[in-house]
Amino acid sequence: MKELSCYRIISMGELGFSNSSSGPAELIGYSDDILVNILVRLPGKSLLRFRNVSKQWLSLISSPYFSRCLGQSSIFPSAIFLRMRNKIKYHFLPLDTNQVHEPTIRSFTFVDDSAGIRLLQSCNGLLLCCSNNRIGEYNRNYYIYNPTTNQYTTLPKPGNRTPSPNTIFGVILAFDPSKSVHYKVVFVRSSETSSHLYQLDIYSSETHLWSFSSNIPKVKNFGQGVYCHGAIHWIMNNSRSLLRFDVRLERFQEIPLPNIPDDWDREPKCRYFGECGGRLHLILTSCKHSTRQFDVHEMKNDLSGWFTKYQVDLNALTSTYPEMTQSHSHPSDWDYHAFRVLAIVVREESKQGPTPSSFIVLHIPGKAITYSFKDKTSTLLHDFAPGCTDIEGCMTFESDDAYPYVTTLAIV
Repeated sequence: MKELSCYRIISMGELGFSNSSSGPAELIGYSDDILVNILVRLPGKSLLRFRNVSKQWLSLISSPYFSRCLGQSSIFPSAIFLRMRNKIKYHFLPLDTNQVHEPTIRSFTFVDDSAGIRLLQSCNGLLLCCSNNRIGEYNRNYYIYNPTTNQYTTLPKPGNRTPSPNTIFGVILAFDPSKSVHYKVVFVRSSETSSHLYQLDIYSSETHLWSFSSNIPKVKNFGQGVYCHGAIHWIMNNSRSLLRFDVRLERFQEIPLPNIPDDWDREPKCRYFGECGGRLHLILTSCKHSTRQFDVHEMKNDLSGWFTKYQVDLNALTSTYPEMTQSHSHPSDWDYHAFRVLAIVVREESKQGPTPSSFIVLHIPGKAITYSFKDKTSTLLHDFAPGCTDIEGCMTFESDDAYPYVTTLAIV
């Protein structure tokens, strides 16, 4: 019970019960509000153990109310699943920068699927997975999996639909535990009326029913949608705007991307497009300039546009990690510095004490590192290939190979 005792003093002080005539144990024992205030601060593994303390604790921790409270307090990833290319195995990479961790190689075996399980998306603690069959195959199974509780559910097939192979172009999970315990899964299929159009099939975990939306425009990659602000976002074909789909209202909206400098000339390269803590982030670089300096853009809360959240300069990293520089390239080449952005972790200031600084997770040749936006310092997370000098052979992960892990007790 060591984890609980260290939070008991903090929570009691915050709630102002230190002068109460009742003892701390009685206050905690009879007040669900106090218990929730304490328990939401604990790691997922501790919460799973504490469900065995009593029937009251089991009922409280398993309740939808507690799940929503946990979703409001634990919205930042504590680790990343990294997909190993040409395999259905994953590195589990903790993001605790206080010490170097040894990642665990994992396969998803929560269900007996002869084809193996492939991870498609991570959304606020839940994982969207599918059987590792041929791409676009209609009969493949899709799963929603909670890695914290090891529970899963198999999505039902859409009703009243004629099976047609090779029609699924993307599948996106929409889940916000701070708003609801339910989730939706959006399938992008070819339209039944035209081979050049696309439409959405939407499954709701609340109703266990499917709905079918109208046709939608073509985007760059339907499989690379990002759920944030209650909507799914895709980068459109022109690379100058986003297509936003409000999942609740089932409405589309086009949002311009950040202004592109005039000297870029060509279509920008998207280095990162993702979400953290309910905030949408985007990194664009020129295809004709070195990428050692770039901006991290964040969507405004009112969706009116973007602002520059961070300005990043990786010049200093090249002295610490000289393997980042490609000797056969010219400094003006966009890929002169070898790195991939795996995640952005933005932590807001906290009134409860010191808050770890926000950081970016980078994959450089053979390694995973963090780079602090505030301190401009880097920390090694893991060395995947000690002594690796072949850049091409050591750049094994791309941005779409990274799936954040967030603790949630949501019932799937």
